Parts: sequence; C-alpha cells; structure tokens
Amino acid sequence: MSDGVNRSRLASYKNAGQGVTELRRKRAELSVSLRKQARDEQLLKRRAMSPEAGEEPETEKVMTPSEIVQGLKSSDLSVKTASARAARRMLSREQNPPITVMVNAGVIPPLVSSLDRDDCPDLQFEAAWAITNIASGTHDHTLAVIEGGAIPKLVNLLSAGGAVGEQSAWALGNIAGDGPIPRDSVLAASALPALLPHLSIGAPPATLRTAVWTYSNLCRNKNPLVRFELVSPALPAISELLTVADQDVLADACWALSYLTDGPDERIEAVQSTPHLLGRLVSLLSHRAASVRTPALRAVGNMLTGSDRQTDRVLEAGCLDPLATLLKCGRSSLVKEAAWALSNVFAGTSQQIQIAIDSGVLPVLVSVLSADDAKCQKEAAWAISNVCLGGTPAQLDRLIGAGFLEPYCALLEAPDQRTVAVVLDGLAHLLQAAAKFGQVDPLCVKLEEVGALDRIEGLQQHENEQIYRKALHILDTYFVDQEDQSQPEQIGDEYHFSAHDDQQIQF
Repeated sequence: MSDGVNRSRLASYKNAGQGVTELRRKRAELSVSLRKQARDEQLLKRRAMSPEAGEEPETEKVMTPSEIVQGLKSSDLSVKTASARAARRMLSREQNPPITVMVNAGVIPPLVSSLDRDDCPDLQFEAAWAITNIASGTHDHTLAVIEGGAIPKLVNLLSAGGAVGEQSAWALGNIAGDGPIPRDSVLAASALPALLPHLSIGAPPATLRTAVWTYSNLCRNKNPLVRFELVSPALPAISELLTVADQDVLADACWALSYLTDGPDERIEAVQSTPHLLGRLVSLLSHRAASVRTPALRAVGNMLTGSDRQTDRVLEAGCLDPLATLLKCGRSSLVKEAAWALSNVFAGTSQQIQIAIDSGVLPVLVSVLSADDAKCQKEAAWAISNVCLGGTPAQLDRLIGAGFLEPYCALLEAPDQRTVAVVLDGLAHLLQAAAKFGQVDPLCVKLEEVGALDRIEGLQQHENEQIYRKALHILDTYFVDQEDQSQPEQIGDEYHFSAHDDQQIQF
C-alpha cells in the first residue's frame, strides 16, 4: 500500500486517541469535560488527513451506489474487486461521505461476504476498508455492520495478519468504539486473542499503532464497564509498549490504562501489579508530547483515588515532581488534572500529606489558586481544603507559610457555587483546628485582613442555601464577641500561639 493510501485511511478512525471517600473523588463533571476535550482534539487530527492523497488518478468510471452493489454480487472476481474499491473510495471522502446512501443501497451484505474470499486478498482488503468507513459513522451505521455479521469474519482476518489483518483491526476498533454493547460484541468474538500478537514491539509500526488504538477502544466506555478479565491479558504487552518512542502508541496505551483504572480498586490493583508498568507510566508524565502526558496523567490520577496502599505505590514511583511540573505547564487541561490528582493525595493519610508537602508542591499549588482558569482554581481549592481537613498542626503551618489564605479566600467570590462551598469547608476545618489549639483569634484577625470576613458576611444573602448555612456557621461559631480570650504574642508580622504537645500553627 502507498503512503497516500495509508494517509487516507486515517479519516476512518472513530474515537481516535483516547484518548473511597468523599475526599478521594472519582471523576465527575471534571472528567466529562476533560475526556470530551481530549477525544475531540484527537478526532480532529485524524479526520484532517486528506483522503486519497497520493493515489494515482482514477481511470475507472465513477460508479453509482446501485452499480457498486450489483458489481459486488458479480461472479467475476475482477468486477467484485473493482466494485469494492469503488465503495471504499466513495466512503473515504473527506467531506460528507455518503454512508447512509450506501447502507440503504444494500452494500453491507456483499461487502461482508467478500471478507470470506481468501483467494483474493485485494478484495478482502477493499471490503474491510469499506466496512471500516461505514463503522466510523453513526451508531445506526455501526449497528448495521454488526447485524450484517461482520465481526466474526473480521476477527478471523485479524488472526491471519498482514495488511488485511491490520485493516480488520481498524474496523473492529471502530465497532468497539461505538459503545459498550458493540465493544462487548467484539470481545465476545474472541477479538483480544487475535489482537494480542499485534501488540508487540516487533510488529510493523502501522500495525502496532492500529492494534494499540483498537485495544484502547476495547477498554473504554462505561455503563457497564468492560469485563476486566476479557482485556487484562494484554496488560503485560501494554507495559512493554510504554517504553517505545512512537507517540501514537504511547498515547493510546495510556488511554487504555486510564479506562482500566477508572473503576473499582480491584482494577487499579491489577494494573499496578503488572510488572514494571507503574514506573513506566509515571515517567510518561514528563513526556514532551501533551498527547502522551494527558492520558498518562489521567491514569495516574485514577490510581490516586484508590486505596491508601495504591496511593503509596504511586508516590513511591515518583509522581510528585512531574505533577508539580504539570501545574506550571500553562495548559489548563493538564493543570486542572494535576491539581485534581494532588487533591486525592492530600485526602490521604498524614504520612501521604507530609510526603507531598516535603516535595515542595504546596507553593506551586497555591499559585494555581490565582490562575485564569476557574476549573483549575476549583481543583486547587479542593486540594487545599483537603489539607485543611486532614493536616496536622505542623502541616497546616506549612500550608499557611505557603501564603494560601489570600488567594484561597478570594475564591469566596467565585461564580462557581461548588468552589465557594469547597473554600467554606476548608476555612471551617482550619478554624476548627485553630480552636483546638487556642488560636482562633489570630486566625480570625488574618482572615479579616485578607478580606475573608467581608466575603463570608456577604454570603449570608447567597441564593444557595448550603452556602448560606456554611457561611452562617462560620460567623456564629468563630466571629462572635467573646470575653476572656487570651491575646496572642506578636512576633514580627505573624501571630504565634503555642499548641499542645509542642505543636504550633502560625498566622
């Protein structure tokens, strides 16, 4: 096949490149927006490739859909092959390919039957390519391919390998990417055992790219999640592929891992237990290509929602330095994802919080509170609030020393109500800790200095009842006139109270 033919086939990918506790939040509205954004970017890149570029000018007359169907039914092998090629070309148009017209003309049954012609690989290849393009359309188009009986025939051709096998993998990837039911139909036909030999570093580059992308589609989609035992046999191969230089292979391997870790802890455990996988995945957080960093970060972030032991493993693998770097990368999609990942670290044990603080990530996280992107701010606020809830006095002292109060409290005026509620929760936890060690007054003085008191008072009129109640609780509990309060000793610009057991917090 010419390079031009390979380029034109890129237009046929569907969904290409996909790429605990309340505190350890699973993906919600953030994940939906991030995932959709990343997928749409990849889709546009694939579809922007010019179909038919580089091919020889057509010398055959352009056939109508009905002529193509008649030709596919011919007993003349050369006529069948020419008709399959005409179908493929028509379905490969960059703009508005007539998929519905071709399906309604009855092209699927003769194309599917052509997949059986082992005596003519050219016919099988053209038919598989045309089916790939049909399956890249709507759900109804994909359903028509499935109902036409294409899946088992494509799996057989995938097992045979070669150019026809690669094209069959492509078609199966498009079918699997259509949703959980088509995905499960492909897996039920034993597609993974047929795909496994192609998930090898030694496979031809184009074949490997297609195979990894197909595998990622076999792992994706929820409601229901994929049956883990049907896709987990490929994990050792995926671990090996995390070492290759090809960015497309790395990206799709990471997308697959992100789908597999977006679920119960048992799945995270199986992925983390795959030899060498975790360290290789974490190293990709520093990859030069954002298309690789994005799914790697998603997979790592998903793992950090798991058990304490699973979080420990990710920390031991060295995730904190690259996460801090991602917070400074300037790409809002990566910044908010990195902040989300860190929020789950700070929702962990005191030891995990300490490891994160000792890494020096707090000042970087605090800087995100002043970012231009509201979603980045919200994720950073979540992380800070988790420290306020679970931090020891010494850890809260480090947080205050990072200068978080002013930008954090400024978010009390954020338009996003969830952000406001998160900040109020964080302040309530911080005040509660201050009360425990007799340091409410210096904290209240500092909150008034940074304008937080005025903002909290203003929230008493907020339309959201939850926000109103949170604000009222803080005011009634901590900002009422109290007698017999010991006065703090002022040291420089800070107020300092000694806490019990030699612990202290400085404001």
